[in-house]
Amino acid sequence: MLGSSLTVVAVPWLMLTTTGSARDMGLVMAAQLAGTTVVGVLGASWAGRAGPRRVMLLGDACRGTLIALVPVLISAGALAVPLTATAMFVFGAIMAPYAAAQQAMLPDVVGEDETLLSRATAALQGAMRLSMTLGPPLAGLLVGLLGPVPVILADAASFALSLLVLRRFLPRTTPAAPRPSRLGAAGVRALFAEPLTATWSLALVCSEFAWQGLFAALPVVALEFGDRGPTVAGVLSGAFGAAALTGTLLVGPLLRRLPAPVLATGGRVLLALCFLGLLLPLGLAAVLGCLVLAGLLNGVSSAPVAAVRALRLPAAVRAEALTVGTAVALAGGTCGLLVSSTTIQPGGARTVFAVLAVAQVTAAVLHVAGLVALRRTTGAAPRRPPDAPPPSSSREADRPAGHPVPEEFR
Repeated sequence: MLGSSLTVVAVPWLMLTTTGSARDMGLVMAAQLAGTTVVGVLGASWAGRAGPRRVMLLGDACRGTLIALVPVLISAGALAVPLTATAMFVFGAIMAPYAAAQQAMLPDVVGEDETLLSRATAALQGAMRLSMTLGPPLAGLLVGLLGPVPVILADAASFALSLLVLRRFLPRTTPAAPRPSRLGAAGVRALFAEPLTATWSLALVCSEFAWQGLFAALPVVALEFGDRGPTVAGVLSGAFGAAALTGTLLVGPLLRRLPAPVLATGGRVLLALCFLGLLLPLGLAAVLGCLVLAGLLNGVSSAPVAAVRALRLPAAVRAEALTVGTAVALAGGTCGLLVSSTTIQPGGARTVFAVLAVAQVTAAVLHVAGLVALRRTTGAAPRRPPDAPPPSSSREADRPAGHPVPEEFR
């Protein structure tokens, strides 16, 4: 995770400084998300059958090889952009099943309880947030001292290390055996089977559009600071990561006071207000403050969003549905990257921020609509997933046999 957070700064910076074009940088970054979208949907059924362990091991092996090739491809002259975009397309193709495999494993470990799964998801996201906190500032420092190429190669080495660790410690699970599904059709049907999963899945598309568009804009904004540009870009990204990590740590205490659906929706509404704040005439310090607040709210709301949606999907097609959902959400991210990178130089940062704010407000409206639909159909009581066993007087009975809840999730 830490290695990947280094390349969040290093790869765009290498492309931007090599080609001098924000458009080329955006195309390469968008190619990664396009791969996630296209192959994620087409490969969703395979990901469900292969099982999380196989998907994650294959993912680390392939992504480590591809990221190591990026410095070579970027130096290929006129072919630099198409070759690098192709490599990042394949790199991105692995992202959706990999992320879905991580999320699909959690209910097998902690059971189908909404609060426990929210805490477990927060713990997983906390590890990611920690890497986002440490990685970008470290990347900015290292890129300034060593250049982007050594930083990218360090990421490739981190994938090799991750592969060894997962191969040793990742539990072997029996892959689900759902009926064959063409082009992820079963996953799509599961996502749109009820109002909450449908509206929240669409909301994640809008939200991803806003986030990827914002992250694409940061290197261009940082270029205004000349030699300090890599450091500024790293600090902006790192501040977001630190705030998001803090928000993740607050999930457990907040869940003692608020139901997970309410926490998820409230966080997304406040997040939309934060994006609207970017429309004000702000200096660098104020933009940094908005990023910190946005990161905090994203950290608070992301885990409940993921847990509530996951538990309302049938376990037999959960991995497939989550793979499709991730791919479609990142399709929104691809659009956000393209819009941001092609608009920010001719139209300015204010125009880009306005578009991103509209996307985030739309996401908040969809989250509210999903919560209202949930309250209408089930009331305030939490709903068990469609294939969960009947409720028991003991929480232990709600977990699959042989999968005790780790102490940190109690």
